[in-house]
Amino acid sequence: MITLFMGACLTIIGAQSQAWGQDSSVNAQGLTSETNKEIYRPEFFNQFQPRTAADMIERVPGFTISGQDGSGRGFGQANLNVLINGRRPSSKSSGANEILGRIPAENVVQIEILDGASLDIPGLSGQVANIVTKQTTKLSGNWGYSARAEQGTEPQLLEGNVSIAGSRGNFDFVVSVESGQFTLSENGFEQFFDGNGVQTQERLEDVNFRINRPNADINLTWEPDNGHVANLNLSTSLRNRNSSIIEDFTVLSGDALSGQSQSFGGEDEWVYEIGGDYALPVGPGTLKIIGLNRFENSVSDNRFINILDGEIPTLSLFENDQDEGEFIGRLEYNFKPSPKQDLQISAEGAFNFLESDTLFFATGNTENTLNNVRVEEERAEGNLTHSWNFSDKISFQTSIGTEYSRLAVVSTDEPAREFVRPKGFFSASYKYSPKYTFRTRVERAVGQLNFGTFVSTVNFTDDIANAGNNLIVPSQQWNTSLEVQRFDDKVISGTLRLFAEFIEDPIDQILFPDGSQGPGNLDSAFRYGAEINGTWLLDKYGFKGGRLDFDAGLRDSSIDDPITNMTREINRTTLWNFQFDLRHDIPNTDYAWFARVDLDRATDFFRIDQRVGGNNVEPNTRIGFEHKNFLGLNVELRLDNLLNGAVNRPRVLFSPDRSGEIIQTENFDRFRGRRFSIEITDTF
Repeated sequence: MITLFMGACLTIIGAQSQAWGQDSSVNAQGLTSETNKEIYRPEFFNQFQPRTAADMIERVPGFTISGQDGSGRGFGQANLNVLINGRRPSSKSSGANEILGRIPAENVVQIEILDGASLDIPGLSGQVANIVTKQTTKLSGNWGYSARAEQGTEPQLLEGNVSIAGSRGNFDFVVSVESGQFTLSENGFEQFFDGNGVQTQERLEDVNFRINRPNADINLTWEPDNGHVANLNLSTSLRNRNSSIIEDFTVLSGDALSGQSQSFGGEDEWVYEIGGDYALPVGPGTLKIIGLNRFENSVSDNRFINILDGEIPTLSLFENDQDEGEFIGRLEYNFKPSPKQDLQISAEGAFNFLESDTLFFATGNTENTLNNVRVEEERAEGNLTHSWNFSDKISFQTSIGTEYSRLAVVSTDEPAREFVRPKGFFSASYKYSPKYTFRTRVERAVGQLNFGTFVSTVNFTDDIANAGNNLIVPSQQWNTSLEVQRFDDKVISGTLRLFAEFIEDPIDQILFPDGSQGPGNLDSAFRYGAEINGTWLLDKYGFKGGRLDFDAGLRDSSIDDPITNMTREINRTTLWNFQFDLRHDIPNTDYAWFARVDLDRATDFFRIDQRVGGNNVEPNTRIGFEHKNFLGLNVELRLDNLLNGAVNRPRVLFSPDRSGEIIQTENFDRFRGRRFSIEITDTF
């Protein structure tokens, strides 16, 4: 695999020796630093030869995209730190990389790195990137194709994307189609021990995982000369997921039988989203109307076949048909009471629902187990947000509001529950010097409840079940943070962030009165830590065109365990992580090479009667080579998992719960093969 990778790199390098005459050194005139923002013009990115706005934002020193998972509660708490022409995208399903990947680099006028506290957009803090684009009468676009091959896994050959952008009069449009694919294989051994440490069983495991995910998006913008602006976003996607776990087990002691187990899982998912906004001048300010409708249908099944030596195989089956939807309507009115102040009055209403039908069958049962759950949440909130640029160096943003919600499990006879919760935040920014900016933020937030916690589920492979909880409520928390940002276009730019979160009604694993277990609320929890990310430019040290991007964090947490009554860490939260990306754009050439190393550690998951871990053993590693003008194309070659890393998962079982004795321990190491990838992109 390594020989194949190096050979492909040498082939591409030798194909175009004429590229050595090109000058692609950094143009210092491409960057302008002002009191409240840094402006990156296209010439700053010349050495990288970007194809899309996503390529450009990736090369801005010290900037990291955040808040792009679409899990925020409504629009009011959206925190994606990317704007397009000063406006927030009215989509929750598309992440920043997807949105920016549809914008050709030639349409970007400049990228502005702003301070979130100085803007009139509630929820934003820290660095915010504003992508300023231009209208163009000609059609332009980009396309890409990817292929991957991994040891022990069928190759990925069906990944590609096409995006077309253009303008007609006052209309701008972007149309994109993408076909995504992911395959993964793992294999290894799992060992079982009894409570005395005697090995009872050994398993040989073979795991396969495959996803296909085609999607399409249409984005329309209408901006006439009368101050009105309208945006319409249409998107749809399909996802087909299949997985299998085959285990051959050999009993080493005890009365159990050897044999084989086969676990098969599949899911077909369809999602659509329609989102839009319309802004128009009204009185002294601007009124903005925002709407969104999102629907998801998922049909899944899990089959488990147990084949013991000399016995008839048994079958367990779990099927689920689930519909989930979200409707949001929002009004925002912005006006300036003074040249340095902005006020926003907003109101938002939302309706969320989930309807789930499940079927459980097991050999020997005389009847199938059927279950129907329908959950509905109605929500309304109002907020007043004040942004104040007190001086060229100091900015404040304050928001106060209230949320009303009504949560009902309509498939039961239980009455609906109603909640009234305060919300809001205070953020401040102080630009101490051209190089350093200090920021702080205090926020009262309400979490977005995962409606899947109302639905019972099973895991046949690990022989565990979770009962749905009709009384679960969203968590609330106080979030506090303090960060220091450093900007230096010659050496190091980055941000150090300290944070603490005081959580009320955290969701953990609890014991129900009937003896089952599942997700539920505890009294409180606490999480804190430090995070740092940035870019170290290496030209000053003689490494022309070199840069090191880094991202690391150290975190801890505490929660009172409902079983042992002792303080422990929150389930499956990241303890520490690091990622280092070294890149060298070789001056006066079209060539670049890069390398990556990253690793993280997460806490265990605590069930009532189990403690389950799971982390990568070795760091994830990558090396790659890029040719930016190979027959007019951008070609990138990558080799991942150089260390042939393993995933380790220990599991400890107790009786009757974790306050009792250990009755069994398990440990597996699953290995993944090295992965070779080629990615070809171009513009037109």
